[in-house]
Amino acid sequence: MKKIVFVVLLLIISIGAVEKVSVGSIESAEGTFKVDEQQELSIKQAIELAYPAALEWDENAQLLDAVNIDLDDKAEKSIGSNGKRKYWNINFGVPDTHKNFLVTIYKGEIEEKKDFTVDGNSPYPKKDFIALEDIKYDSPELLKKALKMGNVYPGKDWAKGYNFMLIKNRETNITMMLVVGWNSDGTEMKAAGFNASTGEYIKPDL
Repeated sequence: MKKIVFVVLLLIISIGAVEKVSVGSIESAEGTFKVDEQQELSIKQAIELAYPAALEWDENAQLLDAVNIDLDDKAEKSIGSNGKRKYWNINFGVPDTHKNFLVTIYKGEIEEKKDFTVDGNSPYPKKDFIALEDIKYDSPELLKKALKMGNVYPGKDWAKGYNFMLIKNRETNITMMLVVGWNSDGTEMKAAGFNASTGEYIKPDL
């Protein structure tokens, strides 16, 4: 789990910019979703917005992971307190290949689409990918669960507010959603893990 949190930190400070596609015309299996007044999306909404761009890149594209980016937010503890964020990185790949595609979302729009495919000896195995039907719990719901547990607090100056990440745990084959924050005095990062299919808490090994 420590490695997971380090990945979270690296992705949270990633940067994106360029091509914009409005969220207003995107439809999910549950119908058209709307961006809230702060132009924020939940992690599931961000994935649903990004997916058509990935399929346009490659019709066999599948989801690898998703994480919010810690940019363009003032140092306020209320950031992410509704389970939504303005900035997201949604990462896709193609099973059994090295193909990799990143979609960056900002304020309900696709801001950048970038192909990060590189040659190598370790293609993405099928077990690393996340099926949309496995994401039955969204970030607002799981944030509420994390807050009830009382061990994750919002950051102020860096990794601000509450941060969210969706990944596949290779060891357990579980699609995990992490709620990332800090301890009560803001000196150490903390994460609460949940099974995105069942909502069950998964204790981080920190």
